[in-house]
Amino acid sequence: MTTAIYGIGNILMGDDGAGPAVIRHLSAHYTLGDGAVLEDLGTPSLDLPSYLIGYDKVVFIDAVAADAPPGTIRVYSRDEITAVAPGIRISPHEPSINDALIILDFAGNAPRDVVLVGIVPETLDGGIALSQAVADAVPRAAEVVMRELQFLM
Repeated sequence: MTTAIYGIGNILMGDDGAGPAVIRHLSAHYTLGDGAVLEDLGTPSLDLPSYLIGYDKVVFIDAVAADAPPGTIRVYSRDEITAVAPGIRISPHEPSINDALIILDFAGNAPRDVVLVGIVPETLDGGIALSQAVADAVPRAAEVVMRELQFLM
């Protein structure tokens, strides 16, 4: 079984850098087994589907819009991710995780198990620092990722 853990986000846009921050924390504090890849994808745009090919399991970490206080961690299953209908998109995150999974499902080579560990941002304004709420959530999000990996493996 092969597993990828991907942080997504722009480190120059405040809390949008939550995904990369969790990847750095995981890299510094945890050892992953063989067959696991840990990578900060930044804002992969059209390359996102290519990062998913060949993996049985993928865990994404990203800032997510949710009606919750900043720093709240939300976990979304593959079914929850793909339940959102694709729409017109015009941001650096396109295609979305949902779009990438739909494309790869159609092609027949999508990962079977996918989880999104999301952190609710406080600010997406320019700047390289995370808000205190999101910075405090980084270690907790890393623990959630490790629990998800145990569940998926």
